[in-house]
Amino acid sequence: MIGYVRAAAGQSPVPQINAVMGAGVAEEHIYIERTNGHKTAWPERDLLLPQLRSGDTITITRLDRLFYSIQNLIIVATDLRDRGIRLHAVEQGIDSNTLDGRDFFGMLSVFASMHREFVLAATNDGLAAARAQGRTGGRPPRLTPEQAEQAQQLYDSGTPVPKIARTFKAAPATIYRYITPKAAE
Repeated sequence: MIGYVRAAAGQSPVPQINAVMGAGVAEEHIYIERTNGHKTAWPERDLLLPQLRSGDTITITRLDRLFYSIQNLIIVATDLRDRGIRLHAVEQGIDSNTLDGRDFFGMLSVFASMHREFVLAATNDGLAAARAQGRTGGRPPRLTPEQAEQAQQLYDSGTPVPKIARTFKAAPATIYRYITPKAAE
């Protein structure tokens, strides 16, 4: 069992530490995060989460200690479930090993799926609106059609690609995207 405690500057982490230890976490297995206000960069959490393995349990006092938004809760909790990691929020009585806890995480999965669908729909709507205005997205072409034709002619005449690239102030990889190599004879 691994514990995670997050306390704001000036706030004592001791009550959270005691609650997590009361749930069975050894003191040496508790990660303590000190933050200044609400932020999304929590280095102890970011160190802890990738280290967790299937069968591990992460114990927290409340969900808001480990997650900084509903969206983050959905994403991270779904990832933990998919990786076989148990989540136990002591004060809220949420335990992914119980029927109610599994139901809770099942609902989170539904919300995560809905969120993905909403984002996809909004993205597609935005792309359609941009296309309707004549925009295509992505980077503009590095070479004009005339320059691409000149690059092909230089290549066909035997000019090395690095020299063609210098001529057009482009990387050789860019030039390779615009030319068609001769077929082996």
